[in-house]
Amino acid sequence: MINPEHWFAVFTEKLKAVFGERLLFVGCQGSYRRGEADENSDIDAVVILDKIGFEDLEKYKTAVSSMPEGEKACGFISGADEIKSWAGHELFQLYHDTKAVYGDLGDLIPPLGAKDAEAAVKSGAQALYHGAVHSFLYARDLSFVLQELYKGVFFILQAEYYVRSGEYILKKRELISKLEGEEKEVLQICSARKEIPSYPTEKVKYCCKKLMEFCRGRIKGPRI
Repeated sequence: MINPEHWFAVFTEKLKAVFGERLLFVGCQGSYRRGEADENSDIDAVVILDKIGFEDLEKYKTAVSSMPEGEKACGFISGADEIKSWAGHELFQLYHDTKAVYGDLGDLIPPLGAKDAEAAVKSGAQALYHGAVHSFLYARDLSFVLQELYKGVFFILQAEYYVRSGEYILKKRELISKLEGEEKEVLQICSARKEIPSYPTEKVKYCCKKLMEFCRGRIKGPRI
């Protein structure tokens, strides 16, 4: 595993050397940001330049490939104009989950609030519901698809809890402790989602059913 503070410090210096003053923001998000990473975790980077051309992506790709475990790097890279015009519900989790390493993300995007969180719940539920139904009908191995789909449950519940309380909970363990009933059950499945491929067939089907029910209840918006 990498040391995220050291990795991002080195990566930021490489980007400064390549892009100079055009580099506006670098941040860490995902499992390393939440302190939940393991040896297989992706390294989620958020990078904003003044503008993005295809040649910039080639330079960025070279910088990433020169980093230790650079093959695990992923995340979000954008130009300033694009991110300012991005839909608020898609920026909600990005903004709250990202730890700034260089620059201030708040200077680059419009203010976000409860309406954006509500839209994030609805949009996320719609996408997961479609994914669950489609996968149950057509996936060759439902368990592996559910393993990926359940990742999105956490983001929906983060946004829903924010709407309910005004508090953004960063870590799964802390959010689980604040939930009960169906919400707690699906987040527990989410937290153990890497085990889903080892479940017997009936338990896999149950997980799919629970995901559909959870999403169905939120397609019109969050439960408050």
